[in-house]
Amino acid sequence: MDVVWLKRDVRLQDHGPLSHAARTKNPVILLFLYEPDQLVEPTVHGSHLLFVHEGLVDLERQLLLQQHHGEEKTTIDYFQYMTVSHCSAIDAFQFIHRKYTIHRLLAHQETGHWQSFMRDKQVRKFCRSNSIPFTEFNQTGVTRCLKSRDDFSAKFQAFISQPQHSTPDIPILCQQIVQMKDIPGFMPNLTLSLDQFSEIPNAHRQDRPDRQQKGGLSKAYATLDSFLSERGSKFSQGISSPNTAWTTCSRLSPYLTWGHISHRHVVHALKQRQEQLRKMKQQGRNIGTWLKGLQVFSSRVHWRSHFIQKLESEPTMEKRDLCPAYQDLRRKNDDWNEAYYQAWAQGKTGFPFVDACMRCLLQHGWLNFRMRAMLVSFATYNLWLDWKKLAPHLARVFLDYEPGIHYPQLQMQSGTTGINAMRVYNTTKQGKDHDTEGNFIRRYVTELREVPTEYIHEPSKMPLFLQQQCNVVVGRDYPKPIVHEQESAKVAKKKVADVKRQSETRSMANQVYMKHGSRSRGREEMEGRKPKALSSFVERDDPSNQPTIAAVFERSMLKQQVSIESRIHVSMADSTISCEDGANDSDNKSKSIASDEEMPTKAADNSIKRLFISMNGSAQTGAKRQKQKPTKTSFWTCRACTFLNDKPLGLVCSMCSTTRHKGSF
Repeated sequence: MDVVWLKRDVRLQDHGPLSHAARTKNPVILLFLYEPDQLVEPTVHGSHLLFVHEGLVDLERQLLLQQHHGEEKTTIDYFQYMTVSHCSAIDAFQFIHRKYTIHRLLAHQETGHWQSFMRDKQVRKFCRSNSIPFTEFNQTGVTRCLKSRDDFSAKFQAFISQPQHSTPDIPILCQQIVQMKDIPGFMPNLTLSLDQFSEIPNAHRQDRPDRQQKGGLSKAYATLDSFLSERGSKFSQGISSPNTAWTTCSRLSPYLTWGHISHRHVVHALKQRQEQLRKMKQQGRNIGTWLKGLQVFSSRVHWRSHFIQKLESEPTMEKRDLCPAYQDLRRKNDDWNEAYYQAWAQGKTGFPFVDACMRCLLQHGWLNFRMRAMLVSFATYNLWLDWKKLAPHLARVFLDYEPGIHYPQLQMQSGTTGINAMRVYNTTKQGKDHDTEGNFIRRYVTELREVPTEYIHEPSKMPLFLQQQCNVVVGRDYPKPIVHEQESAKVAKKKVADVKRQSETRSMANQVYMKHGSRSRGREEMEGRKPKALSSFVERDDPSNQPTIAAVFERSMLKQQVSIESRIHVSMADSTISCEDGANDSDNKSKSIASDEEMPTKAADNSIKRLFISMNGSAQTGAKRQKQKPTKTSFWTCRACTFLNDKPLGLVCSMCSTTRHKGSF
């Protein structure tokens, strides 16, 4: 008996486990588990479970439809092929193995939260103990036990370029499928009742009031098709404003998160559409801004796996700061303010644009990336709240909650990675820039619907008589601002900067970069760090472990000229360079962090000289630093989202549309 363990991969197309199971004549169980030990996580929300279940129902109907050669049959109320159970993974596998003997366990790799990571370890142990082959297939382009971050892009491209897994012959597959109705916790009904999941608090055991996206591979493919054929041309122009992002964004994120469509399928469809558009352009046809929009979207697809790789390489990221130097920030006894947290979580801070964004999430479960980042920035800087305590609430309100993006982004936006620039949003300015007329605010902060545009972003400045005319008195009908925006941001930035400038912090940041920093387009993307963010290497006792300087630059694919005497010059504006020589830890899938060090290099006389790579773009031998005029780079890093832009004269970021900082020219 083969078992295909469905997790975040409820689909038919490009499904490795399903494709491999269908190649044999073995009986197969299509198993999906609502696991009690996973449901107790505070990040779980009823909207997640309903979306997932909609995917299960759609998959069941696809099997039935293709089994009957596309003919619609009578409406069904029960699963006929899928085995869906409210049961732990170990209990389920033990039951199946006792009854049938599991020949193979097939599943996709999952980069999830810590609890799922520990669950996977238990399953591997169970399989080893019972001599059950457990095969896990890659579906995101993320590499387990990645030895060097330098290798990520090449491995990702190699994966994403492979042909998709073949779709099984459904009528034949259906003959192989065995449904286990006697498995503990069997759930036969196509309709899901959230009340059966007592592990979830009552407050979270419900759907969003207006969840506009439904789960399922049919919905996923329709969303992809509409984006590539209709909506994608305006992607780069419309992603920043919450008013336009509803239609210009791909809206594929929940389908990718829960696996109703594969990452690779999206990339392949995207490339086909881009090739089609290029041919149309060569024929002299007007394609407008299509190619630009899809190129920006392509960058975001790569960006997604880049962040998931961070959590894969550092599973403890949800529990601790990536850079230990920041571990005491926002965690002193008097730092946490429960009233601030509740106001932020409910959208009642007195800052209309912030409140509108949060209420939008509470109603729909979706918001564009820039506004999500603003919510985190406001909470962690202006309100000085700990990101770890914000994480569960945001996970619940994000229908597309992806742990591999969630935790790296929370740390990045709150300034605890050590390798990113501080991101402190002026929320009032963001509102004026991206919701100039206040339409978004009026839609979600209904108390302010009659407020004139002049005051919609700062209603507290409205004269009292006008407040009364607009039926909203600030402090009674709508809260006053709970903090002073400029002053609170100033105080927070100083606290973070005080930690950042410490020498110990810079040393720790070096290590973080070596393990997690992006190596983009053959140059080192420093994700917003200034040169002084990396300054000194920590010497290691064992020189045999030191990488050669040639190997460092070869891995990095840097095209800079290296002098055989003693000079190395790397000019990357706001960027820096470091190296990595991490060890593999197969137990927790997180390699050890190699320390920075002085590295030996061969000089002209073949003797070994000590070479110190400085973080301002030059090198020094011994005590003497060789100075060289900087070389102008054709790439620039966005200070808002850290994307490495490849257009030297571009005035706005291709990723987030933020205006280019003058210092990056």
